[in-house]
Amino acid sequence: MLTEPIRYDVVSYSDDALATALTYAENTEADIRQSLHFRFFTEYLGAHPEALNAQTILTEEPYVSRSYLADYAHYYAFSFTPYQRHCRRVHFFSIAFTRPELDRALTDDPAHPIWQAYLGYIVVKPLPNPIGPTLLQPYAASAAAQRCYPATREYPVNLLGRVLKVRTLLYQQQDSNVSACATTAIWMAFSKTAHLFQTPSPAPYQITASAGSQATLARSFPNRGLNAHQILQAIESVGLVTEIRTFNNPENLVNSAESGESAEGAIDESDDTQDQEYSPTPLEVVHQINGFVYAHLRMGLPVLLFTEFGSGINHLITAAGYRLGVPPPISDGITMPLVSDQIDRLYAHDDGIGPFARLTFRPDGLLESGWPSSDFPPYDWSSRAAVYLWMAIVPISPKVRIKYEEVYGRTAELNAALGPLVAQLANGRTVPTWDIFLSYSNQYKEEVLKMTAPATDHRRWIVTRHLPRYVWVARAQMADGAPLLELVFDATDLHTGFYCLLTNVFEPLRTLLQEGFLNPDFEPWLRDQPGFDPRYLPLLKADLAVVTTP
Repeated sequence: MLTEPIRYDVVSYSDDALATALTYAENTEADIRQSLHFRFFTEYLGAHPEALNAQTILTEEPYVSRSYLADYAHYYAFSFTPYQRHCRRVHFFSIAFTRPELDRALTDDPAHPIWQAYLGYIVVKPLPNPIGPTLLQPYAASAAAQRCYPATREYPVNLLGRVLKVRTLLYQQQDSNVSACATTAIWMAFSKTAHLFQTPSPAPYQITASAGSQATLARSFPNRGLNAHQILQAIESVGLVTEIRTFNNPENLVNSAESGESAEGAIDESDDTQDQEYSPTPLEVVHQINGFVYAHLRMGLPVLLFTEFGSGINHLITAAGYRLGVPPPISDGITMPLVSDQIDRLYAHDDGIGPFARLTFRPDGLLESGWPSSDFPPYDWSSRAAVYLWMAIVPISPKVRIKYEEVYGRTAELNAALGPLVAQLANGRTVPTWDIFLSYSNQYKEEVLKMTAPATDHRRWIVTRHLPRYVWVARAQMADGAPLLELVFDATDLHTGFYCLLTNVFEPLRTLLQEGFLNPDFEPWLRDQPGFDPRYLPLLKADLAVVTTP
């Protein structure tokens, strides 16, 4: 039997060329052009400011997609309509070239600029919802925007025998036959958690099947979506557990204040409900959301976000990154500013529109989504739909037992106790900003080694400490970004214990504390500070006793 040749073609990038490349099997070009995804990709790949600015399209077919083939074998192969098994793959490059140039680069020049200009690909499935597994670079960094994409990873791409690499997070459009938005969001998250924790990364059909139907007493396929119980069950089926938080609806805060009713703060569903007499402001709600999401994203964990449109439609998306802007003004309800307060935009894989879709925080606490404000085509793109985030779910290793709020609480206590000393250093002009995040201990040690602030002996002392695999880090820093104090917590410990393992004090606080402990009145004064836990004393003394080089 003769093997079928791979058909590939090279054309210059344009919106028309993109529409043609995405038109495949049962879809018409008119269908593609009126889709939300096409509009999103024309902005994402086009010449818009800070977009990928693609110059060339390379189409490749037939292409075997492992994910689609699993869905096909379990579902589409049993349809009377003969759906195709193979897909088309559409590649994008940031430089212009022709088919003859590509052919020469394939065989004669492994260092050709073509290979350095690779932007990624979109798999086009032979289905009504055609956008299949997609690997595209995220928006580039710029001087005006500090974008971070911790929940990405490096994927190898084999293009006609040439191995390329793309750092991103796997994406695809939802397929309501085997995977509505919840399944697709989980599938995208699993692409990273499998890399982090060496857990399975099942196909969408398998995720939906693992979620079961007993919670809704409805059939699993065709799939109309998963409820919260099914989402947790799907995550647990691969050996992970979930951290869940619910948040206030900022849209209701004004109504609550006017009616005298109260709103709930960020809630850990395993704990008792918080004081119902307190109604946080929109700024405080964003403080809660960003603190929790950032603390896990920074480690590289994707965060599943439950959003709700004004029409009452719920939608699950997968956060992969964020943008840091100008720190907001300090609110009366925020006693400890966080680095995460600077987040003014989240980037999330939204299976309804595209990868790294922007979610921008508004002053009222709502989020401006990437969706047009109109519900039906022709879409009105002059304004974007507002959504609120009411729940966040983090798929995580069961070995991580200490929660973000527990670390936040202990940090807040020490922050208050050392407040007079910090105020003395800052001459009362500012308060430190805390960076609280989950990490691998080895990654934390790598960061310490790259720092210039601690002296050599001090850094050596820290990196030679025996630490668990997972740690929480709380780092205080001054307005100029200079570190002041670090607390390292055992993320695998019991929440009933004292799980701070070590401190790392930087100058000038280091000298101030060293001089303070020489004063016999200092330690009693420190013990009397409200909220100070005396169990920090041996950690501080061990750290400060290290002989450092001036």
